[in-house]
Amino acid sequence: MVVDYSRTGRDEDRFTREEIAGLRDAGTLVLAYFSVGEAETYRFYWEEEWADDPPGFMGPENPDWPGNFKVRYWKRSWWTVLKAYLDRIAEAGFDGVYLDIVDAYWFWGSQDDSLTMRADDMVRLIGRVAKYGRKAAGRDFLVVMQNGLGIVEHASESRQRDLLASIDGVGVESLFFNTTAEDAAYRIRLLARYAEHGSKLMNVEYVPAADMERYCVDARGTGLPMLLYRADPDRMLDELVPQK
Repeated sequence: MVVDYSRTGRDEDRFTREEIAGLRDAGTLVLAYFSVGEAETYRFYWEEEWADDPPGFMGPENPDWPGNFKVRYWKRSWWTVLKAYLDRIAEAGFDGVYLDIVDAYWFWGSQDDSLTMRADDMVRLIGRVAKYGRKAAGRDFLVVMQNGLGIVEHASESRQRDLLASIDGVGVESLFFNTTAEDAAYRIRLLARYAEHGSKLMNVEYVPAADMERYCVDARGTGLPMLLYRADPDRMLDELVPQK
């Protein structure tokens, strides 16, 4: 199960250790959503003065998600923010984190031909998250990366190895629907590489229940072991969708 660390995203509404333990006692692995590439205005760390005087790590607002701002994730000041966030996740007893906006490396790197450098920066950040989380919560703390699969090719060779050693799994959205055949084939090839190195694979598709049979057929056709989840086609992520 992937959930936010808080019911509303705000600190006062975060889930308690007892609540997360209840899910784990039922046999559920519980990962906390954790954005490493954007800052969100509704988080505990957001300061009102940032609107007029943004910190050095702050970048432009995401036009598709108002209130979310790209960050220069290689800045030490952003890591300070993330550590406080990880402390809350570890305190609540989550099994690990589900890293979002890993593809921020592409946003920054494709602007000035620094793709390898920015990919390496993101790999270093993921490594820090893994090391800190496992120190705070135990060595079984899981790190699952969502999207941004191409980082395993765009990073330098040594950082590619670091990435594969740091993560436990990868998640990918819209692999079979709302994409092109060319893009799907490219990402399936990348998923195979992650799987070869022991990463668990997860897939989320935003499709109606009528497409479930085709979804399962397409997934089996890859030959890859994937945990499948059919999500709300309108991307309303505030409840679980029954899987039929």
